Amino acid sequence: MSIKEIQSKVNRITDILRRDDGINGAMGYTEQISWVLFLKFFDDYEENKYDTAELNSKKYEFIISPQYRWSQWACPKDSDGKLDKKRAMTGSDLNEFVNNRLFPYLKDFTKSGINDPKSPKYKIGAIFDWLENKIASGHTLREVLNIVDSLDFQSQNELFELSQVYESLLKSMGSDGGNSGEFYTPRAIIKTMVDIVEPQVGQTIYDGAVGSAGFLVEGFDFLMKDDKRKNYNTSQLKTIQEDTFFGYEKTSLGYVMGMMNMILHGIESPNVYKQNTLTANIRDIQEKDRHDIILANPPFGGKEKSQIQQNFPVPTNATELLFLQHFMKMLKLNGKAAIVVPEGVLFQTNSAFAKVKEDLLQHFNLHTILSLPSGVFLPYSGVKTNVVFFDRKGATSDIWYYEVEPPYTLTKNKPLLSEHMKEFVKLFKNHKERNLGTKDWTVNVSEIKDYDLSAKNPSKQNGTDHKRPNDLLRLIKNGNDQIVHRLNEIESLLNGFDNELNTYSNIVEDKVGNLTTEMVSGFACNKSNERPGGYVHLRTHNIDLTGELNFSLMIQIDPKKVDQKKNTLRKNDILFNNTNSKELVGKTALVGQDYNYGFSNHLTRIRLKEEIINPQYLVNYLLNLHQQGYFLRICKKWIGQAGVNSSMLNATIIKYPKDIRDQERINEKVRQLNSRFKIIMEETELNIENLKKMKSSLLDKACNGEL
Repeated sequence: MSIKEIQSKVNRITDILRRDDGINGAMGYTEQISWVLFLKFFDDYEENKYDTAELNSKKYEFIISPQYRWSQWACPKDSDGKLDKKRAMTGSDLNEFVNNRLFPYLKDFTKSGINDPKSPKYKIGAIFDWLENKIASGHTLREVLNIVDSLDFQSQNELFELSQVYESLLKSMGSDGGNSGEFYTPRAIIKTMVDIVEPQVGQTIYDGAVGSAGFLVEGFDFLMKDDKRKNYNTSQLKTIQEDTFFGYEKTSLGYVMGMMNMILHGIESPNVYKQNTLTANIRDIQEKDRHDIILANPPFGGKEKSQIQQNFPVPTNATELLFLQHFMKMLKLNGKAAIVVPEGVLFQTNSAFAKVKEDLLQHFNLHTILSLPSGVFLPYSGVKTNVVFFDRKGATSDIWYYEVEPPYTLTKNKPLLSEHMKEFVKLFKNHKERNLGTKDWTVNVSEIKDYDLSAKNPSKQNGTDHKRPNDLLRLIKNGNDQIVHRLNEIESLLNGFDNELNTYSNIVEDKVGNLTTEMVSGFACNKSNERPGGYVHLRTHNIDLTGELNFSLMIQIDPKKVDQKKNTLRKNDILFNNTNSKELVGKTALVGQDYNYGFSNHLTRIRLKEEIINPQYLVNYLLNLHQQGYFLRICKKWIGQAGVNSSMLNATIIKYPKDIRDQERINEKVRQLNSRFKIIMEETELNIENLKKMKSSLLDKACNGEL
């Protein structure tokens, strides 16, 4: 089965679960998909173990009792290998079995005399100890089981493809809002960090804030590359599986996601446990508890109680500083660490931050700081971050800095890519080529004042980046080439579109109100209710004039102020800006996936009769009305503001082809054109910026006698 087919099946499952009353957002359906996938995986795993043992004239004792195996309760088969509808439970019978028999049975695995946390049985119990079946409808669950049953976990190719699809689920969950983003670190950052520390067989890899286990999975993939794997003996392969990957995860959801992600990627026995890492007193950590490699992106911006703070030599309520102390203490002699930290860890010089950084510089070799651009963790957080690389091989003498500069501003839809950090990895491994460009520089520890480790690029004087004029000229010419190329593409598209005119089915007119199933405004929330790390509350600035959601500034509020069942967004919802300045009122955006977000009373959530009108088509139409000044004409105006109420919006006339397929064809044409326009605008803005830099660079050279 191809990855496209597997993705299609998972998409069907998420669409089914969205309709269930018990599921709330991407976090909800990802959690529920996880336990179903796990039970199917483990059933296939046990069947494979049984078949292998039989071939070798040995016995295999099943861990799961017969009545609780997938093949018995989830999808029993008849003599033809098809679903036995007489034996397959559904509706209330299915939910009663899962909730009152299956889950209690699995949860009991940690309490049934199994004292070995490494045993598969104990790990199953540990996973299900933190899970509940939240799928309210047994009929919905039956649909999900039938789809999952078609996946073959005994096929290594299919298992690999499924692991990629599952990771994309985790990524979408990371965009879901609230605290869910802390579970997912962009793959480009993880891969770069692992490439730098280069784990070896026999070393232990530790993450004290596992989340979706991206670091442990990438570490496993690094060790199991084809050119390495072929040289391993049986003992080394066993070591990789059983004695390499370690970690803790505080949240039950993160723990379940991480375990599932590791298992799907091939780590059969990870030593990961549900526990708040910070509850352990680091004074009690001994050499036997330490690890060779530490990779982590711990939560930041949180606050810890005074009781937790007492576990650390430098008490502080800054979570990121507590984690940094923990990782320093957990690193073995000669060990290597790569940790993501917020910018504040580098520049803050108050007592707690200064003391921790003093310890870091004096007792560890902080050899590298990778400065990441703002927006790496959007929409979860817009905080600027860095990766600190250090080892336990003596004190720090010099720190090498590298500043990552993508050719565009990072957004949710334009993330950081591995290619943006290729030069960093290359220079890290080739010291002779360092400090020759404008992105990297070295600072001797004697130059550091008050333990301020900020990444201050000497090539940027007074905020001006003095690249060489010839380099800037090359960038500008390349940008112009891209613009001409995209304009030629637009010309070709327009010529093709001309041949398709007048081929649409009959065009009809109707009021917006007749095309909707729901139209509701959000809720107001004042500044006193804002809480960092809380529930995301979308405002008018989160809707761009382009029809897209903008996550560059996320307001987070006290979760207690939110009815999370009522105030959420799902795929194909439309957000309409009902109150703003007269020029901006009427902005509209399509919601591209499920978000566990609330929204302001100045926004109206629209849900459509999708069998009549395509959501993207309506968004495009409303965008056109806004650009043509329609909402400016009909809005009610008062001092500094204007409004379009639900009655006005309901009465707005929409023209559309009656055939949904024709609406989709129009959408695709608009998408193709807009994608080119977007690139042209970005290249134009970049060219203007580079022209300014070139002018400044030439003047700087002239003033220094270099022109």
